[in-house]
Amino acid sequence: MSPPVLGDTSPAVVASSVTPSTGATGPAAGRSDAGLSTVTAPSSTASSTTSALYSPRVPPGPPSEATSSTHGPAAEDKPSVGASSLGTASTYTWEATATSWTAPVPSSDTETSAGSPSRDTPVVTGHTTSAMAKATGSTPSPSVTHDVPTAPGRVTSHDASPAFAAMPSLAGGTPPAATSPTGAAPALGTQRGPATAPRTPAHTTASHGHQLSEPQPSHGLGPAVSLYPFGAEGGDTECIQRTVDFNSPLFKPEIGFPFGKALRDSLYFTDNGQIIFPPTDNVVPSNPNPPARGFSGREALPTVAVFWEDADFSRGVGTTWYQEYPTLGSTRDPLVRDVEAKIEKYLKTPYTARWTLKVTWEKAPAYPSQQDDAQTSTYQAVLSTDGNQSFALLLYQDGGMRWDYAGLAAGNVLIGFSSGDGYAQNNELTQKPPAVKYRPDQHRSSGTDVRGLWLYRLDSRGRVNYRLRCLAWLQAQPAPATWSTELPPCPCSRPQAELDPRYRRSRGAERGAEPPPAAGAAATPRDVSDPADTAMRVLRTASPSRAGAGVRCVYRGTSFLEGWQERAWSPPTHTTADEELEAFEWCCRRVGKPRFCTRFAEKRPRTGCEGYLPPTPASAFGDPHITTLDGLTYTFNGLGDFVLLQVGDARSSFVLQGRTARTGTAQATNFVAFAAQYISSTTTTVEWTLGSQGDIQVLLNYQTIQFSYSQDMGAEVHYSPGVLLVNASSVTATFDGTVSISISASAGLLSVVCSLPDRYRNSTKGLLGVWDNNPADDFQMPNGTIIPVNSSEEEIFSYGMTWAVGEHSLFTQPLATPEKNFTPIFLSRLRQENESQYQRAASQCRGSKECIYDTLSTGDVTLGLATQSLVEDFQEKKTALNAFPPVITGDPSLTAFRTQRVTRQYRAEGPGALFVPHISPELNISENGTLTWEPRGTAPLSVTLQAVGSQHLAALLQLSFTLCSCRTSHECDYNDTATVNGSSLQPVSPSPWQLAACRCDDGYSGPFCQHPPDPCAQGCFPGVGCDLLTGCDPCPPGLTGDGRHCSDIDECAQGTACPGNGTCTNTVGSYICSCPAGVEGEGPGCGTACGSQSCPEGFCSNGGRCHLHPSSCTPTCVCPPAFTDHRCLVAGGDFRPPASPDLPRRSVCLRVRALQNATAGEVNVTVSAILGSLEVKAFQSNTNITRMAAAGFAFAVVAEFSYGSSSSVIRFLNEELVGAIVSAFNGRRGQRDVGTHLLFEHLHLDNVTDVVKLTVAELRHYFSCALYGYEGYQLDYVGTSGFLCISPCKKGYCQHGGRCQHLPEGPTCSCTPFSIFSPAGARCEQLAVSLAAFLGILLGALALLCLLLAAACLALRLRRRHRDPWGTKDTFWRPRQFSSLTKAAERAESTRSHGSGRLWEPQLQAIDPSVQIRIKRPQVRAPNQPALQP
Repeated sequence: MSPPVLGDTSPAVVASSVTPSTGATGPAAGRSDAGLSTVTAPSSTASSTTSALYSPRVPPGPPSEATSSTHGPAAEDKPSVGASSLGTASTYTWEATATSWTAPVPSSDTETSAGSPSRDTPVVTGHTTSAMAKATGSTPSPSVTHDVPTAPGRVTSHDASPAFAAMPSLAGGTPPAATSPTGAAPALGTQRGPATAPRTPAHTTASHGHQLSEPQPSHGLGPAVSLYPFGAEGGDTECIQRTVDFNSPLFKPEIGFPFGKALRDSLYFTDNGQIIFPPTDNVVPSNPNPPARGFSGREALPTVAVFWEDADFSRGVGTTWYQEYPTLGSTRDPLVRDVEAKIEKYLKTPYTARWTLKVTWEKAPAYPSQQDDAQTSTYQAVLSTDGNQSFALLLYQDGGMRWDYAGLAAGNVLIGFSSGDGYAQNNELTQKPPAVKYRPDQHRSSGTDVRGLWLYRLDSRGRVNYRLRCLAWLQAQPAPATWSTELPPCPCSRPQAELDPRYRRSRGAERGAEPPPAAGAAATPRDVSDPADTAMRVLRTASPSRAGAGVRCVYRGTSFLEGWQERAWSPPTHTTADEELEAFEWCCRRVGKPRFCTRFAEKRPRTGCEGYLPPTPASAFGDPHITTLDGLTYTFNGLGDFVLLQVGDARSSFVLQGRTARTGTAQATNFVAFAAQYISSTTTTVEWTLGSQGDIQVLLNYQTIQFSYSQDMGAEVHYSPGVLLVNASSVTATFDGTVSISISASAGLLSVVCSLPDRYRNSTKGLLGVWDNNPADDFQMPNGTIIPVNSSEEEIFSYGMTWAVGEHSLFTQPLATPEKNFTPIFLSRLRQENESQYQRAASQCRGSKECIYDTLSTGDVTLGLATQSLVEDFQEKKTALNAFPPVITGDPSLTAFRTQRVTRQYRAEGPGALFVPHISPELNISENGTLTWEPRGTAPLSVTLQAVGSQHLAALLQLSFTLCSCRTSHECDYNDTATVNGSSLQPVSPSPWQLAACRCDDGYSGPFCQHPPDPCAQGCFPGVGCDLLTGCDPCPPGLTGDGRHCSDIDECAQGTACPGNGTCTNTVGSYICSCPAGVEGEGPGCGTACGSQSCPEGFCSNGGRCHLHPSSCTPTCVCPPAFTDHRCLVAGGDFRPPASPDLPRRSVCLRVRALQNATAGEVNVTVSAILGSLEVKAFQSNTNITRMAAAGFAFAVVAEFSYGSSSSVIRFLNEELVGAIVSAFNGRRGQRDVGTHLLFEHLHLDNVTDVVKLTVAELRHYFSCALYGYEGYQLDYVGTSGFLCISPCKKGYCQHGGRCQHLPEGPTCSCTPFSIFSPAGARCEQLAVSLAAFLGILLGALALLCLLLAAACLALRLRRRHRDPWGTKDTFWRPRQFSSLTKAAERAESTRSHGSGRLWEPQLQAIDPSVQIRIKRPQVRAPNQPALQP
């Protein structure tokens, strides 16, 4: 019997009502046999109990009820768990036949416009399977032994799952007879079955009696898919790390991998059943916890979830395998062919794979794994793409998906994919119960006819994959050495290129040189050099080489920029797509990956202008004035056909003949026709004849030709193999890209310019002379005789006549009846005949002998001036052809690390050569060629170095810049670069501005390694919060682990879960205490107060952890530091801000000298050890370890330290670091105690210099208080603690006694009335008086006013009573003279009530002894005597 091939179906055996046992013992368990495998299934019983919950935890799902086992057929539908003795066994033999069927589901858009099924059309396929049981025993028993036929050579293990119901089989085809258990193993598709015996899927203690329900074998699902061969024997590579989590190496398909809307660069797989497409190579997380609700399409990491669940390979069980299949060529691996067939069969899509990856997870154990874990899962993923479409095939080993889902802590296994840009699909099993979704091998997709196979299309839109086009083109190209040996260099300037007839303009290439429209708003590099003329001009070789190749030369302005060799030379009349430019477009401009352009340059080498030799021209104008190849000018007026040039070498020969006729009636002649013949592998003859209308008629190989307009050249052209004819201001023929003849007509005369390549030097003959850079031998006759260059006109005429053609004429029409004995008139004779006319002609011709002769011989001044113009134009072009720009030497590639200053010296060689200077903040170029570059950012920059010589020709050197913006310099990978925004100022080159890739270390991530290790990046267990500093919070109650990986705590195994007589049954996150029948209680173990309660969902916010109080069952939150309320909603507490990823590092430069010869690596190790021993542990790494060549064992080391928010770290790094480094190096501890053997000389303070040092004010910009998303926090720097995020609530944010609460939108004030005021406003800053208070104040003011008025009236009344105007009534206010004697009348007057006394009586008063008093005796005057005036 021949071995089945892919697509065949092996026998399928289905047991419709078979109860597998998880406790199978003996040789039947996991036995492989060529005949029948026997599995013995024991039964068990469980006592009836009353279940009660005793735990503050609630399991994820309802607890399984204990079920009494019964004898009879019904018991076979449920698995039995527990230890029991084997009963009497009856043996059944099962036979099955399978019938395949396929039925398309009608859809409104089943057919596409092309008439083929749409990619979205669901196709339902399936198998109808009938099974017949033959009883060989009598009475069925709960313990039944079933003989199940297995495929030969396979190990089939039957555990408590429906896996054993159908044997592994290959999809499709016609199955062999089901009754034949023999046959060779399949060559492809054989799966390696699990060989270990299964374990009990859930833990139960001796008296637990907890029973698991397992999915039953499905009826009528048909055969199962087989995994592709895997393992070392299949050529796979093993990928295993005995850790809880690990990732595979990065896979980088050259053609990219279309996923969603984007073309992904790399991917990797994890131990947890994921295939991840990272945004950069430095972001490679692995989250073991899938989202509970499946993919949304907006995930941060594009992921294909093959079987995403927390796996654990750390205990030595299981492994992973992978193999890549790059199939750009025509060869196809059988596996790839089968993948293509499956895609075409099930997705109805024609498909040819270009890259395929197979990944196999073999016996993957669930977390936490145990030694000798048998409940493992084996599955496989195949990712395949043709560069435009991409697919995922997910295959699950029949019987190999055996995880104990009932014991998993989360149970959120996920199958499907998400591109992260809105395109996602969740497997239809995702929302099914665990018994279904953890057994994908027992179910089939709606579009397949086998179990355990799911297919997904991963790209969401069509695209042109330029990487694929470029790679396919590169693969088809031969090595340049096979075709590029004879290609010439480019002319060194545009004037040279345009005057060199071996090159032609290519407008099509110029249009291709225009920068492509940038997608979106792509940045354009800044060209700081900015030459005045930036027009791009492209010229190509006018004829192909013998290998059919050519050269493309690019000029900007008048200066040469760069050149490329082209294998496929295109004629100017070519109207189809230009293959060379297309390939350049794909590889160098569309891909955006510099390495593709580098590979393009390997197939199409660049070419410069080194070694360029301009052609040497010779000419004949007017009444024939001939300039030889060596530059000798003379006049020859012969009449007839003459040999102008005859040359040849080993590869080719060339002949140019000219025909003259008399110029009117003058004794002079002029050219009227030319004929040229070039002989190499073929013979090509071109003839130019002056027409009657003054035009030029051209014959090619004696046939009339028609010129057609070439869009590429912008002129009328005619191309024939071996010659290119261009009809512009002249008619030019270029033969085989070597010899060029240009014929022009003016004033009824023909003129010729002949250009020869250098290989014909020293081998020419004819009227154009002997080309050997020696004009003295140019007058050489056919017989070898040479006449002097100063010979007379008559002698030169005789010499010329020796080159008459004779019989070997190339002209179509023979010469008309020749005029024999024609003798022209010579210039000397014309001068003798009329000196005055000669002088007048000389004045008009400005001394040109050619012009004078043509004017005097023909009497036509116009003809003479036309000749003069032609001669001058010829000399100007000859001068331009031999004018070279300066040559710039120096490396055009510059690299820099961040803001590192780079200096480069360039040289310009040539007469008077100087560089065009430029000064800018970022780039300076001096006149002597010194370039200084100090990068200021990652904005694209383009610089063209320009040098100008004494002939005013400029040389250009396009510089390329590669900037590394990584965190440290040693993370820079300058060999892996990327363009910025796909931009390129020079469309003919790879982008002159590139960014170096970063290879992050120390746990950093991001495109530039700017993100510090993020403990939250790997994800936490569902429901577990994460702190940016400490990582995942603890696992939920009832679970154990690190917060990222959590597993169930077996409280029952600890023996203290159910005190007293309660029976403990473990559940996920909890346990069940079962009390004996009739026993209830409030004590522990049976009916506690919190037994059925748990924290309300979402009770604690912002990462707070909820727990129930053991006695009151009240939920309580443990909040992060920033929150002050009991539910973690109100912030206000202080917290330390995390540092920004862009925070620069503190760096210093150490100049150390070793006491012995050492390598940079040894210096790095020792210096790192010393700096790592500093008191403050802030050292990170050393960068730029450079040996100082002139200083022996001296090294310059740049050391970097990390700033933190702590003031002690900042103070140490800014104020104490240099001294601490010197002390550490010079002390015994620094030199020896760090465990290194390399010693250094004494270090001085001046050997340590600052490179980067940030003040507190500068550091402030790198710390943010937006940690919890609460607005309004203020960053403060406290000298004793450092940077703190302080709520405004602590700084008197609320005025006038307002109560402050810090909510997510910021601090909020609750205003409290006080005294007579009611505060208002956002900060209680506005005060308002209440009405009652206002009225009270008003009444009080009125009462006060009344009191004041009453007091004022009283005072006025008193004053009126004591008023004494001029002697009326006496008051004590009346002034009187001081006297110790009081007049009796006055006394009596004041005291009238006392009666009258003596006239005078002494009155003694107290006198201050310190006061001097003069007492004057009183005088008595008469009553009529007037008073004395004082």
